[in-house]
Amino acid sequence: MSSIAPAIPARPGFALGEPVRRAIGVAGLAGTLVLGTVIAVGGAGGRSFEVPASAKGQPGWIMGPFKALGFTITGSQFWLALVAMCVCYAAVLVAGDALQARWVIGGVVLMHLLFTLAPPLLSKDIFSYIEYARLGVVHDVNPYAHVVKAVRGDEVYRYLGWRSVASAYGPLFTVASYPLAQVSAGVGLWTIKVVTGAASLGCVALVADSARRLGRSPVAAAAFLGLNPVLLAYGVGGAHNDILMMLLGVAGVALMLRARDGLGTAAVVAGGAIKASIAVMLPFMFLAARDRVRAVVGIVVSGAAMLAIAVAAFDGQALGVFRVLKQQQRLVSGDAIPTQIATALGFDGVTSDIRLVARLIALGAIAWLLWLVWRRGYDWIAATGWALIAAVVGSSWLLGWYVLWPLPFAAIANDRRLKVASLALAAYFVANRWPILVLGQG
Repeated sequence: MSSIAPAIPARPGFALGEPVRRAIGVAGLAGTLVLGTVIAVGGAGGRSFEVPASAKGQPGWIMGPFKALGFTITGSQFWLALVAMCVCYAAVLVAGDALQARWVIGGVVLMHLLFTLAPPLLSKDIFSYIEYARLGVVHDVNPYAHVVKAVRGDEVYRYLGWRSVASAYGPLFTVASYPLAQVSAGVGLWTIKVVTGAASLGCVALVADSARRLGRSPVAAAAFLGLNPVLLAYGVGGAHNDILMMLLGVAGVALMLRARDGLGTAAVVAGGAIKASIAVMLPFMFLAARDRVRAVVGIVVSGAAMLAIAVAAFDGQALGVFRVLKQQQRLVSGDAIPTQIATALGFDGVTSDIRLVARLIALGAIAWLLWLVWRRGYDWIAATGWALIAAVVGSSWLLGWYVLWPLPFAAIANDRRLKVASLALAAYFVANRWPILVLGQG
């Protein structure tokens, strides 16, 4: 692989010469690396907006290897750096085939290393992962039946963001996290960070391989996903399990492209046992499968295995996750698109009627996409990306790691509109940090 095909082709009449595109791409890649370093290292210098847990103290086991560098950035400085990094990322996409593959691959790996070694950025969820494991192993409390307030004296408790809810994560993720309860909190935290960084690189590799199998530029696909600033800062930096979910989703795509339909659907079911959102892939995979019987068998066998894990580990109380998810569906964030629409229409917030309409529109969009795949032969990978966009847009609760969901499918699919829509969704999220981080509103 020696070059990148243009990720988003320029319009006729506005084509740039290769030397100009190369200069733009090199500047963009260099800027991405510099600004990424500022963001990754900038959270480790002390009490920092970037590391919410630092408000409760800055022990070395949280701040990590960059602590000795000793500088920090404010919320507004972070936002400006993130916006500038997005501009540089766009320059890399515009450069297209003028950039050499080894530059982009090296940049992807280096940026993942930086954000893996950064302290847990922009979220406290990683402490919830550790605490739910400790609930089950150390305190012998079922994490699907109890909230963490039951163990206020635990060493991780002070760093938690969510203290009054049971686990909202799937049983496979919870069981896989149980060994972390046997080690110190610091070892557990950095294990999660390293696993998440590796999973993100694995996701990029599978995306590149899938694009190659479809006759598309593997390096362009890798750049589209692997250098995305929101993926790096919020996904890898925050060590969210959405990355593990995405990895299994993309593994499902890669297996389907190898005509391993049963294994492909089984991988996605396992992804749903980490976080349920990825299950939206399954009907599209069924329609696209070469062997639909094997696809169904994969769903049934993997589903039975996940249920067996849940029953064996949690006496069936893992089904309580659906109760928690139902409660979370009622959460509202000011930057969620239904909230913005409700405000524009003069409502005080998201009412039950608005929430219902948003869900029905999202479900209608997914049903329409299924019809396109079934009757019109539309690309099922692109349809999956659009379905995940519909799920995010229709939710009244928006977080940075949610806007990552469609990115790998947009990177693989030959659908320029999906690429633009996925980037626009991420840009919308970044733009909405302005009143929160810079003006102190929200």
